[in-house]
Amino acid sequence: MDEAIKLLRERSVLCAHLPELLNALIEVVKKNSPDVQEPVRKIEAVMRDLSDNERRTQDFLKRVKTPSFAKFLAAQDNGTQRDVAEKLLQTAADAQRRLKAQSAELALLLQRGKNYVEFNLNILARISASDTYGAEAKTGSQRTQRLFDANV
Repeated sequence: MDEAIKLLRERSVLCAHLPELLNALIEVVKKNSPDVQEPVRKIEAVMRDLSDNERRTQDFLKRVKTPSFAKFLAAQDNGTQRDVAEKLLQTAADAQRRLKAQSAELALLLQRGKNYVEFNLNILARISASDTYGAEAKTGSQRTQRLFDANV
């Protein structure tokens, strides 16, 4: 049980730290700052630690022949250790839900940035407009396809 609590505590700490790092990355992206390397480097380090924790967790669950921590904890006797482990499991689950929402927000911001860059590159290259940008506008363009057309 002590090993389970140790693994859950480590997972909870790592999962609680990731939302702060993702918030920092989201702010950098919102400001259009080129300083994304530092937040990404920190996120990668935490993700490596989380991956290591997950590997050790899977090894532990294989040893105790249980598919998940929830089932392992349900099979344990009631007591303070079980209560602590359940709270840690709940904390990690809450942090993972926050991370899912933040990653969706970050994906949306990145998609908007990609669309912005694509739009401006097409304008600079005088690529003709398509349904994505509105009516057909072939003035001054020799090309019939956009620069980043998926059908190229």
